Amino acid sequence: MRRGEIFRLEWREILYNEGLIVVRAKLKKGKIRYVPMQPELAEEIRRYPAVIGEDRILPPEPGATSGRQRADKSFADLLDRADIREFRFHDLRHTFASWYMMSGGDLYELSKLLGHSNIKMTERYAELAQAHIVKTGSVSREIWSKLEPKSEREGEEDAVSGKMERRA
Repeated sequence: MRRGEIFRLEWREILYNEGLIVVRAKLKKGKIRYVPMQPELAEEIRRYPAVIGEDRILPPEPGATSGRQRADKSFADLLDRADIREFRFHDLRHTFASWYMMSGGDLYELSKLLGHSNIKMTERYAELAQAHIVKTGSVSREIWSKLEPKSEREGEEDAVSGKMERRA
């Protein structure tokens, strides 16, 4: 989710039973989108204290000039405690998209999850998926070699050990 979508998130938009978050923020023509919610996140949200008279989950601190101040301070504090430098909140979104594609995710589904109105915005992650597939080719070869009949593998091992003996 985008930072602004998270800051505007309201309690009524958490669908615990369905495992979904409803995103209404800044979508054209009153459209909404659904984001899957892991059970661990649902539990954290359930434990988060509600502010009386406030619909938002992350309301600003009383008297704050920025509507984002409370969560901004928490995120900055976490980065400081973890000694992480040069990391923006938006980097979490890019990391999710990258990992999603490297795990075999579908580009069209990712586009919907991210809320991109045009798939062109999402296509930058397609290269990651292709590069990851090429990189994992060596793992596929190793698995394939284990499926070969044992006699063929022994022949290859003998040939390799014979070459090593000749060099010695």
